[in-house]
Amino acid sequence: MEKIEKIMDREIAWRIFAHEFNISTLFVSEGDERAPNYIITPTGVKCNRLFIIGVVTEVENIGKDNNLWRARIADPTGVFTLYAGQYQHEAAIFLSELQVPTYVAIAGKARKYEPEDGAVYLSVRPEEINISDEKQRDRWVLETAERTLERINIMNDALHSGLSGNELQEFLLKRISNNAHVSGVMHAIKHYENLEKTLLEIKKALAHAIETVTMDSGVNISPQEQIKNQAGTNIDEFKTHERSFEKVKENPPKEILASIIDELDTGKGTSFSTVIEIAQKAGLDAQTVELSLKELMDEGRCYEPKIGVLRKV
Repeated sequence: MEKIEKIMDREIAWRIFAHEFNISTLFVSEGDERAPNYIITPTGVKCNRLFIIGVVTEVENIGKDNNLWRARIADPTGVFTLYAGQYQHEAAIFLSELQVPTYVAIAGKARKYEPEDGAVYLSVRPEEINISDEKQRDRWVLETAERTLERINIMNDALHSGLSGNELQEFLLKRISNNAHVSGVMHAIKHYENLEKTLLEIKKALAHAIETVTMDSGVNISPQEQIKNQAGTNIDEFKTHERSFEKVKENPPKEILASIIDELDTGKGTSFSTVIEIAQKAGLDAQTVELSLKELMDEGRCYEPKIGVLRKV
């Protein structure tokens, strides 16, 4: 019975993209020192726990006596930073034995670190970590995009309602069954400036994530149709915002670079200089190559196992 009660009391593990997580700047604590701490995201997630699936692109031992490991987990919008130490013993062993790159599924705690210089760094402390695969990652991307879009629509409705205080709370309770989400939306509206602009940026990140899944799977349909078919959601709202949801242009620089790496890497990687040389012959300048390569790494589609060597995932 005690175990069941603990499970029921456990915080929701939210589905959040790295982009939204990393731009969050509001942190609240409710109650005494033992009370959970929350990161409030721009879409109103009151996040203590989160669930992510992505590609491990880097693992590093940064602690004495091999007791602290740091990993980078990439989704199509950015990178989560993961730490596992003596209190996450199983996760630390998992990371120490992991071959990069690998798809993983993680349920973990959201954490922030504030050094003396005033900067704030967000990270994830794993509660559970398991091997995943590309199909599960793609499904996670589509479901996370669906959930995020729902939150954006609720947030926009709240912003345009002109309500505040108890009236806003009552308005939200008619649309949201989760009290934590209601609280998160109200906190976010008070804290984040230019929130509509931020929400639009998050929408663009969603479009990019969907396009990545579409291109990687070889499905020749639009991002809107991809979500409708696989996530079962009406996402007509996507069509009303910006051109970021238009059909992907033929051969963007990033995809040209990805094709070059794919052809050159026969299993042991390829040299960075060779990729640059061929990319320039294909008409890409050095700056475009650098920016495109960073995008591919952030999406977990390639990585640098050692300086000067590139490998495809």
